[in-house]
Amino acid sequence: MRTATLEQVRRLVDQLSLPDQARLLEYLTPRVVRTVVSGQQAEAVGKAALPEAWAELFRIGDAIAALDTPQTETLTSAVTSARR
Repeated sequence: MRTATLEQVRRLVDQLSLPDQARLLEYLTPRVVRTVVSGQQAEAVGKAALPEAWAELFRIGDAIAALDTPQTETLTSAVTSARR
């Protein structure tokens, strides 16, 4: 199946009567609304999960740091001392 371009669709819509254009809008509106709402929900979920992801990252980092041995420099201890 060949995909129509936006310009082709515009030309077709211009050929429709006003009542048919109104019916086309009635058909398209729920589809557009569904797409916009689902995009906003996905964005909100992503933003809500961000603080939890950072907390998990720091929890893992603290667990790794607790396993460090003082006599051997590790990447974690080098980064920690470089941050200070």
